Amino acid sequence: MLTSILGARLSWHVGGWVFEPAVVGPDTIDYVLKEGPHAGRHAIQHFYYQRVAPGVETTVWYEESGAVVHMTWYLESQTVHRYAALPAWLAEDMTVYRGDNQDPAFLAKIRKLSSERPDWPRHLINDDGFFRIMEAAGYSGSGRARCRRASIQHTLARFPAADL
Repeated sequence: MLTSILGARLSWHVGGWVFEPAVVGPDTIDYVLKEGPHAGRHAIQHFYYQRVAPGVETTVWYEESGAVVHMTWYLESQTVHRYAALPAWLAEDMTVYRGDNQDPAFLAKIRKLSSERPDWPRHLINDDGFFRIMEAAGYSGSGRARCRRASIQHTLARFPAADL
């Protein structure tokens, strides 16, 4: 059985959307949306992580659009529950979210839209899906293992053992 979502490379399917690959680091998820309303999107999102019970983990992040995404990962069944709250402007036309959130021009476009268009009422997504492991912990493509070690060391430095 998978012991943690952290360090996994996934094919992740939820609500008709396919994220592949999705690489889960210690505090980031790096994904490409292969199918869905804004297929072609690439994003690296910094998340908060918690193991809530044996075999159950959660990640939550705040996107550049103002969307909040919460995932509950059920490791044994390899299923996932998504709850997301999208700004009204994004829910109206999700094709504007195609792009790369590491690209300054894309970020400028999203910031402009979010400053000019309505945030409320939020569009809520509450659905279920599944994931498949493409590669388990230890994935080292494109130097990710080195980045993961540095990120883990940074996290450990912020939280001394006495605080854990």
